[in-house]
Amino acid sequence: MEVIFTDQFLGRVEECTDYIALDYVPTAIKWARGVFEQCQKLSNQPEIGRIVPEFDRPEIREIIHGNYRLVYELKPNQIDMLAIWHTRQMLPDDPNKVD
Repeated sequence: MEVIFTDQFLGRVEECTDYIALDYVPTAIKWARGVFEQCQKLSNQPEIGRIVPEFDRPEIREIIHGNYRLVYELKPNQIDMLAIWHTRQMLPDDPNKVD
């Protein structure tokens, strides 16, 4: 199954990587690589992530990478990577509003 990275998801990867790089650039690079490695695992095991409890919709799932929640939507022929939230952040009420 194909993994699609939304512009919003890619923007958050960049924001988080920049923030982590303020402390140590090699750690930021390792973190960003890990994000994409985790996402690619979904192509073979799309249901490996848990259902996001705040939304309680079986198609909206997440995998955890460090202190970050990588949220995705499981569709019939693809996986859309939607957003990244720090585990301490509050999620929006609607998964379609994932700024």
